[in-house]
Amino acid sequence: MIKKLSLILLLAAFVAFVPACGGKKIKTEGVTCTVTLDGKPLANATVSFTPADGSGNDASGITDASGVCKMQTLLGAADAGTTPGKYLVTITCFEEIDTGKTYTNDAGNEVPVTEDKSVIPQKYASTKTSGLEAEVQKGANSFEFNLESK
Repeated sequence: MIKKLSLILLLAAFVAFVPACGGKKIKTEGVTCTVTLDGKPLANATVSFTPADGSGNDASGITDASGVCKMQTLLGAADAGTTPGKYLVTITCFEEIDTGKTYTNDAGNEVPVTEDKSVIPQKYASTKTSGLEAEVQKGANSFEFNLESK
């Protein structure tokens, strides 16, 4: 019974995923975001747009050294933005911290143990607490997100 249920779930996931992979691209509007933390550009931050009303297309982008990113959705062309609508925005940014510990990998090498530490307050990682929103219109869109560390 469990095998049959697993097969059904796997088939359902495949049917849902395959059209997205090779399907027709959707019409998107260009979206550029600039992210700062305490007035300084925030590099390597992941910006995510989630449709506010549940319809529309999620989009994301990763900021460059100047804190700028171009958003894209899974079904759109690379760096082409997303569909018009209201979005809830989250931003995350992590740095890798050396814990001072090591472990021995399968090849017998000592490897440092690291952990990710958020560079920005956790409130920006949730649509419920970030307080960040964007409304994508037809045409080119540009948004600025000025985050504060405190």
